[in-house]
Amino acid sequence: MRHYETDSRHAATRLLALTALADGGLDRNEIEALMDADLARRLGIGSTEFERILREYCEDLMVSAHYLDGMRLKVADEVLDLLLEDIADPALRRALLRTMQDIVSADGVETTAEVEVLARALEKWGARVASSSLN
Repeated sequence: MRHYETDSRHAATRLLALTALADGGLDRNEIEALMDADLARRLGIGSTEFERILREYCEDLMVSAHYLDGMRLKVADEVLDLLLEDIADPALRRALLRTMQDIVSADGVETTAEVEVLARALEKWGARVASSSLN
């Protein structure tokens, strides 16, 4: 998995791409939720930037199959933890959690895999972030 600078828009975008792909596919509503998010505007994430980071993330998954949990398109928990560690700023974490939740809810179906990504972020980043971000 390639490394992006801590708290960079690339690191944040990769987590959004991971969230959008958590259920195994991309849904137009999820992409629209991401593009409509205040976080996307604030970080300057446009559709071209998102598509590039999404492609890089998929390439990383293909090259590094040992990062996958079985045959599902799911990174292993320890890899997800490393990706979550790339975000240290509490305000960015809160904004990411909101946007990740918007992505998960966008298609009207919250899958187990999507909920697992959100739960892991909450666990890794701490309940303190969760209580202020999901209100």
